[in-house]
Amino acid sequence: MKCRLFAFALIALMAGGGCSMSYSSGKSSDSVSSISESSSPKEGIDKDKVTYRDDVANVTYSIAGSSLPASEFPIAVGRVAMQHNITDWKHDKATYYGIGKGLKKAGVPKENVAQQPFLQQVLTSDKNALRYIQEGYRD
Repeated sequence: MKCRLFAFALIALMAGGGCSMSYSSGKSSDSVSSISESSSPKEGIDKDKVTYRDDVANVTYSIAGSSLPASEFPIAVGRVAMQHNITDWKHDKATYYGIGKGLKKAGVPKENVAQQPFLQQVLTSDKNALRYIQEGYRD
């Protein structure tokens, strides 16, 4: 129940726009901010999209393992995209690299990505989505 409340609170906060999100489980090694270990776009994304990728990773990390309904994750990603003036997140590599990065941080095995219930709508958004998500693990 705590995870569900956290996930809904997260979406509500994001809906407010212009907000910054961070989460910590109490240990600095678990901090979401540690997702941004690299500021270089190693994955083949534009330098100006690194922050967007990392924000998507933060949302993914926060939602992975929660009981958030599958229909809510694309809405959350869409809100992050709007905050970064990304108009077509479904066809932007940075979105999927961020999802992969967040899943890796959350401990979701790379080979189990396609089985994640909250990703089902996202995986059908772009024919390369699964490949890009798995590439997001390389950091």
